[in-house]
Amino acid sequence: MTQDSNQERRHNRHPVRISCELTISGETLHAETMNLSSGGAAITFARPLTVGEVVTVAFFLTQDGIEDPERSPFECAASIRWVKAVGDRGHEAGLQFLSPSAEQRALLRDFLKQAA
Repeated sequence: MTQDSNQERRHNRHPVRISCELTISGETLHAETMNLSSGGAAITFARPLTVGEVVTVAFFLTQDGIEDPERSPFECAASIRWVKAVGDRGHEAGLQFLSPSAEQRALLRDFLKQAA
């Protein structure tokens, strides 16, 4: 892992599993969140990514695994902050959201309140 494990976190992590999509140079990869915060997410996925790489992440903030058709998906640019191979399970990575809109921040904040 390339993250400083002593680094103090700015945002509380919530153990939330949501299917998500990463778009990298026009290619879409399917992934799943392991945890989520207002500043980023930890994800699992099939192929390695590069620290510093910028991706677009998109996911629906579900309620009990059900997508709310009234709610827009969360979509935001994100930077890969750390990566780790996890054997047969593929790879894990930490994402830092880059400049989400006020609407996206509010959407995420409301979802995380419900998840707490």
